[in-house]
Amino acid sequence: MEEILKSVEPYVMSVATINLDKLSNNYRKVQAELAPEAVIGGVVKANSYGFGAVPVSKRLYKEGCRHFFAASVDEGLEIRKVLNNDAEIFLLAGILKGCEQICLENSLTPVLNSMHEVDLWIDFSKKVGRKIKAAIQVDTGIVRNGLSMTEVEKYHQKIIDNIDIAFVMSHLACADILGHYKNEQQLHRFKEVLKFFGNNVKASLSATNGIFLGPDYQFDIVRPGKALYGFSIREDKIGTFEPVMDIYAKIMQINEIPKGETIGYGATYTAERPMRTATIGMGYADGFMRKFTGFGHAFIGGKRVPVVGRISMDYMAIDVTDIEDDSCLQIGGWAALTQSPDYTLEKWALEMNTLPHEVSCRFGPRVKKVYIGEP
Repeated sequence: MEEILKSVEPYVMSVATINLDKLSNNYRKVQAELAPEAVIGGVVKANSYGFGAVPVSKRLYKEGCRHFFAASVDEGLEIRKVLNNDAEIFLLAGILKGCEQICLENSLTPVLNSMHEVDLWIDFSKKVGRKIKAAIQVDTGIVRNGLSMTEVEKYHQKIIDNIDIAFVMSHLACADILGHYKNEQQLHRFKEVLKFFGNNVKASLSATNGIFLGPDYQFDIVRPGKALYGFSIREDKIGTFEPVMDIYAKIMQINEIPKGETIGYGATYTAERPMRTATIGMGYADGFMRKFTGFGHAFIGGKRVPVVGRISMDYMAIDVTDIEDDSCLQIGGWAALTQSPDYTLEKWALEMNTLPHEVSCRFGPRVKKVYIGEP
């Protein structure tokens, strides 16, 4: 890792290392959980949860993945440039008026989430002169996207007659909560919905958490996201997946401060002893939000040190008073904000009472992504 950090440009203040070999391992672990008829559709929306949609999609394709889920047209176009034509790209955010031709020309398949979108796609299909492929999302209980069950009952024949249905999908609201009544309720509702579309229609119900509710929830296509990126899905699955990302920030300054001095904006932290702090090059502009102040740790020479004072736009401070080896503490050197597999991005997030993928999605352009295992 020291060699990797030495290789980045000297102006870089923060680095995210992303291990594509571990991504592949996680993909294969998901595969091992699937019923024989189910295949993986890799979720690469939101720039692959901040991990980088292009390198992640290329690696998943190399592993045999041929179904990919982006959110919007621009996300779909980005990965279409690097994937072969046999890769199917589905747009979870559906279709907006004026985007129909772009989707058709670039083989991007929208997930139709409302009758408004269904009508747009049917109108476009009639202009083209043939049925065009789309997926249909039905709301079985999350109340976010999807046709209502009443709409399915009323309009299913119209959809069948005018759209080439790739699959029918829904999304579970409480799949991360074992034994929650909504899981079984939504499964039942989904099976009822599928009856309207016939025995041959393909189906997709489960994202990461739903996959591990068992084969009944897997159907034809599953949609793992966080499992691929190494985030635990439930307490009983902790350690199943390998952490893929680690975070480092450059040491920008070292300060000797007396007892009683305050640190950072708002003077929220007061030194209770003579202290030495290091200012490191990561702040809320890079994704570590100001509200995360008071949480988290860094590592210098493998030794855990706390973050102190408020997080600012470009910096945060760490208490390095107890670092005795000065060779580990040099301006231009690096502090590790994670130390996988023991102190992962996920543990950072748990301390900050948020989701790890909320943190990874926020990493800004100043955080240099370095890929391990990339050709």
